Amino acid sequence: MKRLVSLLLRLLFIATTILPLTATAEGADLVANASFESSANGKAPDGWKSDAWGTNTRTFNYLNTGHTGTKSAKVEITKYTSGDAKWFFAPVVVKPGTTYNLSDWFQSSAVSSVDVVVKTTANKTKYLWQGNQAVSATWKQAKYSFKTPADAATVTVYHYIQKVGQLTIDDVSLNEVDTVVTPPTAPTVSVSAPIANATLSGTTVVTATAADAKAVTNVQFKLDGVNLGAADTTSPYSTSWSTTQATNGVHSLTAVATNSSNLTTTSIPVSVTVQNQTVPTPPTVALTSPSNGATVSGSTAITANATDVQGIASVQFKLDGVNLGVPDSAAPYTASWDTLTSTNGSHNLSAVATNISGLTAVSTPINVTVNNVVTPPYAGNLIPNPSVETSTSNIPADWIDGSWGTNTHSLTYEPNGYNSGHSLKAQITSYTNGDVKWLFNPVAVTSGTYQYSSYYQSNIATELDAMVTMNDGTVQWLYLAAVPASPGAWQKVTTQISVPAGAKTLSIFQALAGVGYVQTDDFSLTKYTPAQFSRGLVSLTFDDGWRSIYTNGLPLLKEYNLPSTQYLLTDTIDYPDYMTVAMMQAFKDQGSEIASHTVDHEHLTQLSSAALSTELMVSQNTLRSWFGGSVAKNFATPYGEYNPTVVNEIKKYYRSHRSTDVGYNSKDNFDIYNIKVQNITNTTTPAQVQAWVNQAMAEKTWLVIVYHEVTATAADPTYSVTPANLDAELGGIKQSGISVQTVDSALDEVLAQL
Repeated sequence: MKRLVSLLLRLLFIATTILPLTATAEGADLVANASFESSANGKAPDGWKSDAWGTNTRTFNYLNTGHTGTKSAKVEITKYTSGDAKWFFAPVVVKPGTTYNLSDWFQSSAVSSVDVVVKTTANKTKYLWQGNQAVSATWKQAKYSFKTPADAATVTVYHYIQKVGQLTIDDVSLNEVDTVVTPPTAPTVSVSAPIANATLSGTTVVTATAADAKAVTNVQFKLDGVNLGAADTTSPYSTSWSTTQATNGVHSLTAVATNSSNLTTTSIPVSVTVQNQTVPTPPTVALTSPSNGATVSGSTAITANATDVQGIASVQFKLDGVNLGVPDSAAPYTASWDTLTSTNGSHNLSAVATNISGLTAVSTPINVTVNNVVTPPYAGNLIPNPSVETSTSNIPADWIDGSWGTNTHSLTYEPNGYNSGHSLKAQITSYTNGDVKWLFNPVAVTSGTYQYSSYYQSNIATELDAMVTMNDGTVQWLYLAAVPASPGAWQKVTTQISVPAGAKTLSIFQALAGVGYVQTDDFSLTKYTPAQFSRGLVSLTFDDGWRSIYTNGLPLLKEYNLPSTQYLLTDTIDYPDYMTVAMMQAFKDQGSEIASHTVDHEHLTQLSSAALSTELMVSQNTLRSWFGGSVAKNFATPYGEYNPTVVNEIKKYYRSHRSTDVGYNSKDNFDIYNIKVQNITNTTTPAQVQAWVNQAMAEKTWLVIVYHEVTATAADPTYSVTPANLDAELGGIKQSGISVQTVDSALDEVLAQL
């Protein structure tokens, strides 16, 4: 008996699937202003109302973006105990006992629900619940069909949320349905390129034409019956085919079209012949700097050119046959070699290029001579006991330890070091807040530029900071640079510091702020005279796209006729505290540069490779869709956080990278993928900014200033500037006569001098 029932059910299923399908012919959309584009007052869409009940905190917004057009309606609940909140259209007259189709497009951060609200001829209310819709970060269509009661008079629709979250709706439709029985038809499809019997090599674009009485949902291309890439959902239908991945010989190409009824049609096969070079060729690679026979010292840049018909995957530099740093995956291919880590004398340099097929080539090796005549302690070094070899009672002379906050730590004088018998170690075993460090006794300084270096190894990232005591007794704490982890391997860190006017003494330390250790040795602090560009330059940069930059900053930039570079986030558009696209356009029209600061200000060093690429690529593509392809050439990392992986990824999309590492950009320290800056905080004075400008003019360096919010009432005032201070700073810059340029324009000038 069970087998008989099962058989009958199967036959019933087959019968229902081969019977003509029920199609519907829809009447006109009954919803007025269904896409929210019309608004008499600009604050709410015509014909729509917002409503809520219960105990909750909610807001209703009329947005300047949508699924189609430029408008949509949003409801957001930030606190919830009971009830719901929603937008709904004015009730429309409907026919009793009639089927209607209902749909809208929405995106939400919380589960939402849909009710059809019926008003009867007796003025009673009936609710026809349609179901829930899951969370959707992108636009999604909700579709329902319902039959009105026999006493129905009017209908409206509640699409609502009843928890903390947000819901945005657009393109609402309500249509009467006339049911007719119409057999569905399959789509038509044909491969339009390549032509039959074509001979192909390299990368070929395969295209198809497809049509359907209703709609084609996708076209899937196939190579010898196997999917070729992902299905294309939009016309013109195409896919890219690298014929190098197929064997030489005859192959069959087809296209499978699927329509909205889920019916498919396969095209007539097109036969093609693949004829690629059967013997793959390796890449070519050659060292370009330094030259063969050169004598080098200090930090030396190694560069190479590499080419391949398929594409270069990476270039690995080698010193005496051993890897020097990590492979560089993006041109220009470079590596930094601190020759102080090598012995004086002859050394061998080479480069190994790898293409995307895994084939490698080794450059012709070159021989260079290392000649470092200065070893720690360096000539002119201001730091007392720089190699920490002198001690009293197992404490290094002229050094002090420091710590603050809630943490468990130790500060020890170690019997081993980088280039000597001792070193300093700071370690934290449990951490809540604060930091731990060793500091040399403050040394006397005057205003100007100094260069600091030291050797370190650590198992977590640290940072360099400076303590500057002024003549008036006040203390300034200056952030200098982020220092990546280097567990078990000594690395050199070098940075420049601009000592402000009125400074009396200076000490620099490598701060540990987390569970881990840092060991340091061989310290140097010397007066630094940078190699000069032809003139001093200033670039004014603003981060994040805060609305206060537009409200309070743009009028001042216009008043002084000064350009800026706006490093913008793309995911905060139209948020209350951030700019709109129109506001950003106003900066572009004023002569300022539009640059990228990621999608949503993530910590890039903590992202996966795919997520990192998305942050960089989507931000650039979005800005170019708004303002054209000439924008978003330059990039700034959020929080100033970067590492070799982040920098290599930046190189794929952007001309430059601006960090938050402190300093001036000079002819001898310039790094296009680590542009140094001076950071504006709420304690920075116009006099300090003027001192920066004066120094850039005197030393003929490129000064990059980083601003954030321009307001006296910032929620986090740490990195804000008041409008009054900005006015004074821009006025002083204008009066100084220094050339003020966007980052992109300044790059054109300085790169031509390198």
